[in-house]
Amino acid sequence: MLFLAVVVSLALVPLPRSPAAQPLQHVNATWSFGSFAGVMTDDRASEALNPTRVRFVDQYLFGVMLGYDQPLGQSRLSLGFELQAVLHVGDQDFYEIALPLTLRYRPQDSWWDVFDSFAFGLGGSHYSQISDLEREVYGESRRNLFYWFLEAEFATNEPGETLFARLHHRSNAFGTLRPNGGSNALVFGIRRTF
Repeated sequence: MLFLAVVVSLALVPLPRSPAAQPLQHVNATWSFGSFAGVMTDDRASEALNPTRVRFVDQYLFGVMLGYDQPLGQSRLSLGFELQAVLHVGDQDFYEIALPLTLRYRPQDSWWDVFDSFAFGLGGSHYSQISDLEREVYGESRRNLFYWFLEAEFATNEPGETLFARLHHRSNAFGTLRPNGGSNALVFGIRRTF
């Protein structure tokens, strides 16, 4: 509950608009580096995003990522990838490597001034050992699963710096991989372009 209270408090803090969140004016590719932290849930993806149904567990993740983002012509879309190195701690300690392709949309006129972009990533995830949490939720699991994330990105006062919130999800993609397995985490982080 404490984590949920912190999340709600941070979501209500108004952040001033930064130059990084202005309408897209260039078509240059960018590299970024970020770090993030989150907490695992024992829910399915749809439940993890519902504040009235989410159930957090004693399993946390801390990660760093290197990203690349290439605008698609003069559109509001960009295509890229991330390389993530993630440490899971709590009831079980292990590491994760994830490599998703990303599709990002930067609206020209946002409903909230500080909102910068929305992104979806899809790729693969490798755990250094089979997750006990995934076994508890699904009855079984595996080390390699599909990975996807949904992300909302927000501007800060620093040019080239953004905050983000995302759902970090692993699954077998509707039975594509056997045995079944999967997990979800709510993650918050910071990203800097260079």
